[in-house]
Amino acid sequence: MKFKKILTPVDFSENSVSALRYAAAFAQASGAGIIILHIADPDALDNDLKGNLSPEHLLEILLKSDFLTGIKTTILVAKGGIPGTILEESRKNKVDLIVMGTQGSGNMIRNLIGTNTSHVVALAQCPVLVVPNGAIYQSVRKVVLAIDLEHRTDTIIEDMVNLVKFQKAAVLLAYVSMDSDGQSERELNELTNSLRHKTGYDRIVCKVIHSSEFPMGLESYAKSIEADVVVMITHHRGVFESVFDPSQTKIYSYHTSIPLLVVPHHKTPVFFF
Repeated sequence: MKFKKILTPVDFSENSVSALRYAAAFAQASGAGIIILHIADPDALDNDLKGNLSPEHLLEILLKSDFLTGIKTTILVAKGGIPGTILEESRKNKVDLIVMGTQGSGNMIRNLIGTNTSHVVALAQCPVLVVPNGAIYQSVRKVVLAIDLEHRTDTIIEDMVNLVKFQKAAVLLAYVSMDSDGQSERELNELTNSLRHKTGYDRIVCKVIHSSEFPMGLESYAKSIEADVVVMITHHRGVFESVFDPSQTKIYSYHTSIPLLVVPHHKTPVFFF
């Protein structure tokens, strides 16, 4: 999948600017352009923006940031519902990746955490990188790739490994299950060995996480190994469905400090560092 455009919603909060820094790092590495989207929210502007500066003025100031130097940027200011506007602009502009924060200023806090975040993640036609509050961009050394053995997507998994291997990052295949007979571990080991053979990359290991709570079990494991990114491939049904329940997404996004890359099951993943 050719990586050309990144869409990043910005409301001038610290978290949204952090997400923009992630987008800038990806753009620097790939030569992609960034579309900076501000969705006008009168309440948030009245409460949080000092000096009565217009969104356009604030965006122009933001464009002067050192981390955006050399990157082709486009500014969009729109009005409307947050998830709907993000999805509409991503489709209209044929973006390859959406990078968004989980917390915002003013009304954006309640708008971006939970229901609206889950809508963007679940309905976007391209991968979405969700950047938690407090996350700071750094080189990727460890990538946790969540696996659903009941709904295998071997081609996408293989493509992901091929992309990550050029960064020489370790790939950790993780499957969350309460299986106690060892069948899941055997299947995961077979998948790992197959991927090593097909991709020619040895830095792939696997782990069955024994837990009844998929998001929490995965998050706990990712934190324990100090993962830099967690990757999930979505499915119409299966264990991943729970992640896109608004309450589950809210819990995961709010508590984790690890960026979450969600890849639609019908798309080839995008990964640039």
